[in-house]
Amino acid sequence: MVGVKFQPTILVKKADGTTERITLAELKKRQAGISPVSTVSTTAIAPVSVVPVVTPVIPVSLPKTEIPAAFKSEDTSSLLSEEVPNSEHATTVIAPARLDQVDKIIAQLSFKVQPQIENRLHSCVQLRLKDIRSEADTVDTCLRSIKDGGLGLTQTQAQELVLKSKPSAAVANNPPKEKEKEKETVVEKIIQQSAATQSDSIAGLVAKPNTSPTRPLSGFSKPLMHDVKAKPVSMSPLEEIQFFSLVDLRRLSSNPSEAVNRLKQKFVNLRDESYPLFMQSWSSWQSSPLFLNYIEAVDDALSQRKHLSLVTGEKEKISPAEIDALITMEKDLDI
Repeated sequence: MVGVKFQPTILVKKADGTTERITLAELKKRQAGISPVSTVSTTAIAPVSVVPVVTPVIPVSLPKTEIPAAFKSEDTSSLLSEEVPNSEHATTVIAPARLDQVDKIIAQLSFKVQPQIENRLHSCVQLRLKDIRSEADTVDTCLRSIKDGGLGLTQTQAQELVLKSKPSAAVANNPPKEKEKEKETVVEKIIQQSAATQSDSIAGLVAKPNTSPTRPLSGFSKPLMHDVKAKPVSMSPLEEIQFFSLVDLRRLSSNPSEAVNRLKQKFVNLRDESYPLFMQSWSSWQSSPLFLNYIEAVDDALSQRKHLSLVTGEKEKISPAEIDALITMEKDLDI
């Protein structure tokens, strides 16, 4: 409008929460008309006196403890400061190693062993010489095959080693007592009786021809004997593998590779069905007649130092092609 002066305005908030824009002049008018809402009382307030509460302290009488007598110097000393008693008479007697005697005995033997088992022969002679191992145990170690931890000797070689490695009667710095001497004589008598009975039984075996289908005795291994188990009528998958024979394998197919592949499928089915059953089938397979036949054929070839085809030449025995197929199956199945 013309002739009207512009006045500044301000935004004011009301008591009900709404806002209103008014001029400064209107604001001054409203502030001049407002009266004070309340007045402050100037009446003096009497001071409040606070009385502190004091709790009386009751003395506590502690029970009298008896003070022990004065400690001795031995009671207060450290355990580490104790002196070790002088044990002049308690001396530990150690048996001599007798390495020189062992070397002399091995040099006097009429036979030699393979270089890889010389340490085994050395320990066998040393244990017998020190009377740690008995004569029967020494003979058993000598006759045991090399792969089973023995020396692979013949009967005559074992007897020669035992005779030349007899322990001496007197032990240095440790003379035996009378009771120990009696025990030694009793043990020697028992060993002699067992050796005599063993030699008689061996002589009887040599005199009578052996008609049983066992493997011939050799200098490196003993005949393997297995229990004969009856084949059950109804079998589980594990029992089917456990009683699987060479005849069963050849019934699957005339081709060894095809027959072993069908046998392999039985293990694959078990693995797909349950892996714990597949792991149990390993032990069932290793106790089966087929597994024992092929292990026996390989053992015969190694002990007789012949080719595998010469050992398995008969029709009733497992063929080299079947053995190769079984070994391939075990590699594929990681048995």
